[in-house]
Amino acid sequence: MLLNPNRQTIYFRDVRPLKDSRFQLVNFSDNELLVSLSNVSLSDEGRYVCQLYTDPPQEAYADITVLVPPGNPILESREEIVSEGNETEITCTAMGSKPASTIKWMKGDQPLQGEATVEELYDRMFTVTSRLRLTVSKEDDGVAVICIIDHPAVKDFQAQKYLEVQYKPEVKIVVEFPEGLTREGENLELTCNAKGKPQPHQINWLRVDDDFPSHAVITGSDLFIENLNKSYNGTYRCVASNLVGEAYDDYILYVYGMYLNLICVCKQQSIREEFSQTVQFIVLDKMTLLMVSLA
Repeated sequence: MLLNPNRQTIYFRDVRPLKDSRFQLVNFSDNELLVSLSNVSLSDEGRYVCQLYTDPPQEAYADITVLVPPGNPILESREEIVSEGNETEITCTAMGSKPASTIKWMKGDQPLQGEATVEELYDRMFTVTSRLRLTVSKEDDGVAVICIIDHPAVKDFQAQKYLEVQYKPEVKIVVEFPEGLTREGENLELTCNAKGKPQPHQINWLRVDDDFPSHAVITGSDLFIENLNKSYNGTYRCVASNLVGEAYDDYILYVYGMYLNLICVCKQQSIREEFSQTVQFIVLDKMTLLMVSLA
């Protein structure tokens, strides 16, 4: 005979006195009574007793625990867009489970620690809410924050959201021309590359502690100076700004003297032999030449 937790007889031999069609006989023999139960509910939890009418009578029992999985996790954030350096808060809720769920957090492949609160509802049912606070950087933009629900009745139960982080521009000055040294009489072309979120709405060029050369031309993010001379030496700065803030990069201009090609007749003292050699001279200033051998 098989009894339910309310001491009601489910089966007596192969007969079911209890009018509950969820119980079905699977097998009955001299040494086995096998019963199935479908559409399990919380009321089915408890101790089931199998009684054997022998001399003396014998009985065995099994304690049945009913697990209730949580509903789909609910993920909410305090704000959808966060500026770098600021703190944001994300909450994850697992509703109506038995036993209480455990909530874990990941940012990308990095585990994070949240703060959980557990609310008991009815019939030992629980709702768990975990709050995650984190300070974001520009590297967090587009990174997934994952809420993972750990419960014995479910596997791989999770929800995620992607961080949207705004950050001030990153600025880099690129020399488009010339490729080597900047010399008198040549032209200089600089490009300011700026990237941020949102995109920079303003890019400005300035010369630190001095005025721009009169014939410098600024076109958007490009700076062009023709016919360089030493009076143009100095620091040129590109400043980019957006809603988050501003940033800059500096280019230090040093104008070298022009090249002069001369033929030099030199004496090699060790063998007393004269030879000709082509050399270049860079005019560093009015009194100094820098000699560079070409052959």
